[in-house]
Amino acid sequence: KELDLSNQRQTEQGGLTGTIPPDFSQLNELLVLNLASNNLTEFPPDLGNLLKLKRLDLSSNSLRQSIPTELGNLAGLNELDLSNN
Repeated sequence: KELDLSNQRQTEQGGLTGTIPPDFSQLNELLVLNLASNNLTEFPPDLGNLLKLKRLDLSSNSLRQSIPTELGNLAGLNELDLSNN
């Protein structure tokens, strides 16, 4: 119930860019999502649908927009890392 796609920037493709596909919102049993050290510029759509999420790491990307209000749906979220954006 943990998905770690961190440090994809080091791959030949240059990591995850732009935003994450909306299909991520269907991973409704996910507890930990680590997307650190990529080239994301937008918060993943429908992030607020991951209601069981406890930890979310989006550090070291290129996020420039405001934190979406949908994150307020994540009542069980204990750790949110947005550093180095």
